Amino acid sequence: MNNYYEHLISKYRFRFMDERLTPLGLSGPLGFYLMKIDQHSSIKMNDLMAMTPYHKSHGTRVIQKLLTMKLIDKIPDPEDLRAFIITITPLGSTKAMQVKQTQLDWEKLVHEALTDEENALYLALTKKTYHYLKSYFNEDVSDEKTV
Repeated sequence: MNNYYEHLISKYRFRFMDERLTPLGLSGPLGFYLMKIDQHSSIKMNDLMAMTPYHKSHGTRVIQKLLTMKLIDKIPDPEDLRAFIITITPLGSTKAMQVKQTQLDWEKLVHEALTDEENALYLALTKKTYHYLKSYFNEDVSDEKTV
């Protein structure tokens, strides 16, 4: 299924996102984490790491960068003083909205290439593939909203 055209589309997606996020002082992973944190407004760092496709060490570096940029705050978890809770700042929330808009702009651009029927078929095939892979990796398929 992973073919040459998927690779090219992915390349254009990264290019599109970089062109729009760089002026905001963000990269793709920074924007991804920022959106996830904004979705929850307050989240345990371990929970955040569990919902990302990146290695924990990468996530730690991203969190540190977001802290330096004053887009998030990190406080000790009162239930486990070895853990942390991440919260979004007002500036971070504003930037997260800009990242989300950029994601929506990308989706609109991609969907313009297809008819309504083709978009519906594409969504159905993507969803079917996602459910199959979650099942293959023995993960709960019921958390579809976290996608």
